[in-house]
Amino acid sequence: MTWAPIAIIGGGPGGLTLARLLKVHNIPFRLFELDVSRESRSQGGTLDIHGDSGQIALKAAGLFPEFEKYARREGAAVKFLDKDGTVVWEDDGMNSDGSGVLPPDRPEIDRQDLRRILLNSLDDGMVEWGRKVISVSEDDNSTPERPQFTAELQGGERMSGFELVVGADGAWSRARGLLTDKKPFYSGVTGVEARIESVDAKHPDLAGRVGPGSCFQVNGLNRLASQRNSDGSIRSNAMVRVDEDWAATCGIKWEDVQASKQGLIERKYSDWDALSKDLILRSDGPLIVRPMYMLPVEMGWETRPGVTLIGDAAHLMTPFAGVGVNLALTDAYDLSEAIRSHFKANVDWTTALRKFEAKMLARSHIAAKKTLTNLNNTFSGKSVEEIVRRLGEVMVGGSCANKQASPRS
Repeated sequence: MTWAPIAIIGGGPGGLTLARLLKVHNIPFRLFELDVSRESRSQGGTLDIHGDSGQIALKAAGLFPEFEKYARREGAAVKFLDKDGTVVWEDDGMNSDGSGVLPPDRPEIDRQDLRRILLNSLDDGMVEWGRKVISVSEDDNSTPERPQFTAELQGGERMSGFELVVGADGAWSRARGLLTDKKPFYSGVTGVEARIESVDAKHPDLAGRVGPGSCFQVNGLNRLASQRNSDGSIRSNAMVRVDEDWAATCGIKWEDVQASKQGLIERKYSDWDALSKDLILRSDGPLIVRPMYMLPVEMGWETRPGVTLIGDAAHLMTPFAGVGVNLALTDAYDLSEAIRSHFKANVDWTTALRKFEAKMLARSHIAAKKTLTNLNNTFSGKSVEEIVRRLGEVMVGGSCANKQASPRS
């Protein structure tokens, strides 16, 4: 492997987008990913890519035509229901006059499809699979004008001489400690994921409940969020406001597939309608429990030449504004421009990174505030109509308060 001045830690959407943009600009890098291969694990559900952020990064990377092959405009459809299954607000993805699909500002794409697009845009060997970075340290000969950092990999191998280490390694970033002592903390919400396959053929009633996009049900301190995926499956997340250790102390036997489903229903969804319960009870395979963590809303640090962060490593937040991947892709685009300014225009690292981080953090502070407000509104115990109204007032990139509800049972 040839020497490269840039080390990217993490092959998620942000890290891969940055890698692609550096390739476009002919700037060498090394990307370390702990997964052993691109097929080693499931990539999760669906993402909405915004026209004013994530799509801009994909266009700069030359990947927008490929993105459009997999993007689902109908996936932008969304509805809110109460626990009895009554629709209190709905946007079916059509223009107000019914003439056609809404403009392509927030189409959905499956995570696995986005990842495939990004990986296929890189050359063989650009992603170093099964390479877990366990620590990053500054070399003794490092200076602000010429930073030098070393990445230590699991197994003891040490890779030295990097001018810039980019932490794109998510919530529990190994690079973040070089910039700040702030760490993720529990948000107060835990998600439990269920997945149902072949819904159109096997579960048409659930396919009708969820529709082509997203379906959210809210009641008290519990929420059920379901999304259609392009493979014909539905992923549902039962989100509950509980203590951090709830999964271990609630008495549910998570290792027992059937008992865990019944236990979750009995404890949190016993008075919800039958289809709501079935989005959990008919899950193919075990439920997956995920406590949700976040970084401080006003996250920040003093610029340090030689290391920076993007995506969840920089501004981890819960999914209650739906902007995480768009922030990561935008971070990657802005950082690629900062890196290019250093190598192509001789801008020193301190100036280049300070400008990038100021822009990134200002953007993430706005999104984090809206995300936290949405979380608190969702689990406020208010009626679903009031929750929809409040969400509409703060929703990132748009409002659901300016449309009339389409109530139906």
